[in-house]
Amino acid sequence: MLDPTETTYPADYLEFRRRVVRGVRFDRLDLTIMHGDGNVIAVVDEVRSNLSDVDVDGVLAKEVCTSFRSPRVDGISFLRTTGDRVRMNYFERDGTNSQMCGNALRCSARYCVERGYLDESGFILTGDGPKWVSTVAGLTQVALGAGREFTRVADDQYFVFSGLAHLVVLTGNLDAVDVQARGAELRYDRELCLRLRHPEGLHVDFMRRDDDGIRIRTYEVGVEAETLACGTGAVGSAYVAHRIWDLPYPIRVRTPGGELTVDSGAHGLLLSGTVGYLFSGAHVGV
Repeated sequence: MLDPTETTYPADYLEFRRRVVRGVRFDRLDLTIMHGDGNVIAVVDEVRSNLSDVDVDGVLAKEVCTSFRSPRVDGISFLRTTGDRVRMNYFERDGTNSQMCGNALRCSARYCVERGYLDESGFILTGDGPKWVSTVAGLTQVALGAGREFTRVADDQYFVFSGLAHLVVLTGNLDAVDVQARGAELRYDRELCLRLRHPEGLHVDFMRRDDDGIRIRTYEVGVEAETLACGTGAVGSAYVAHRIWDLPYPIRVRTPGGELTVDSGAHGLLLSGTVGYLFSGAHVGV
């Protein structure tokens, strides 16, 4: 597990630079490793890396993500800029192309604003449609749209689509949950996935109510493990908490990697929290 407050130089970066995958030289990649509350995201600038649309696929995504052992890279955001338009193409660690990742969107927003690709607020195109992002006053905030497909699955289980499919499981003792075992069991429950019309699998959030918000732990599809934070999971869990407990927005969401805030605004559900840099290959003269 990564300490999200610690800036890390990957020990395997020199080895990474020597790799060539299907004609793509990794020493030419403009690579930045960031995190959203400990959820580690690789960001690749497609234009500065001279990548074509054909180059960017699940094979390349998986090879980049799994090249690093420390920190574990949970997913990768490929960013393409065309004029004043920015597109985020997101892949999970295992190469699965996902339409959304809340923390990748936050990392991408900060990256783009600081490089002049976006003003302090604007829109990034994603597989789940255009998403409003903002970095005003140093706060990186992104909108994931409305909570969708809300369904009560069982007495202690609720489903919501918050950019990705999430099953929220209520628990009174979050620390005692075996997130790996129970999360995988529900994620691969084919009958449940088909019933909820999401055969691709379910992210699973285990949620406990606190006096001033909620706490969650998340098993993520594509990582196939618990992550320190999940942006769509925080938004989905907060939406469920709002619906079943009438918790008012903004809602504090505590994760193993840090605290996020979910609010409601003109562009839908808003996610904010810590966004930081772990490593930028473009800035290392080796």
